[in-house]
Amino acid sequence: MISTCPHCAKDFNFNEGQLEKIAAALGTLKGGTLKLKCPRCYESVELTSDGNLADWRLAASSIAKGRTGPEPPAPPDIDWLTKGIFKEDERIRDIAKALVLIEPGEVRSKVMGALIESFYQPASVDTVEEALAQLQMVQYDTVVLHSRFAGGKLRKSEVHNYMMRMPMVQRRYMFYILVGPEFHTLYTLEALAHSANLVVNDRDVDHFKNLYKRGKVDYEELFGPYISVLKEGGSL
Repeated sequence: MISTCPHCAKDFNFNEGQLEKIAAALGTLKGGTLKLKCPRCYESVELTSDGNLADWRLAASSIAKGRTGPEPPAPPDIDWLTKGIFKEDERIRDIAKALVLIEPGEVRSKVMGALIESFYQPASVDTVEEALAQLQMVQYDTVVLHSRFAGGKLRKSEVHNYMMRMPMVQRRYMFYILVGPEFHTLYTLEALAHSANLVVNDRDVDHFKNLYKRGKVDYEELFGPYISVLKEGGSL
């Protein structure tokens, strides 16, 4: 069970009696969660029956800040990229729009080329102002943002913050990809922690076409049933 609050990073310091009560309560869970309140910051913490955090974003954030908590799964094995295991989908689709926000250079050229080969119509701009204007005026199916776009850093990026604040009625139809030297390619937990659908390391952009297709497949398997239910219920 976690021993540190993911909100304030302070130790819970539960005594033996409290730990026994928590263990007993967790043992009675049947698919739900157990809510605790941190005695220091008074924030709520939800646990699953195994004593781990129920909120994976909170867990990822906690681990990223060096706090103790459940070990995240390791980054995925991407050896299949060079072994030709993931075959190309040759179905012809309607041309969709993609916005590529990467500084001019080799990385942008490779991403743009991969999107064109995947039957997308990519567009690129060079400034934050142009990027925000495009996102407000055009409904893009895919947005690719480099963590160093326009010379900034991701945590201070106006574009990234705009994407994170975007209403879900618009955001759920947009596939958001983050590219940068700090990311672990195809690491789903890292993507979720950054409110993205896919993360790609700079060194793997040669395989961007296959990575994009693999990421879309994973996304559709994860969220496809949920979106279908929303459509059937008239929520979309």
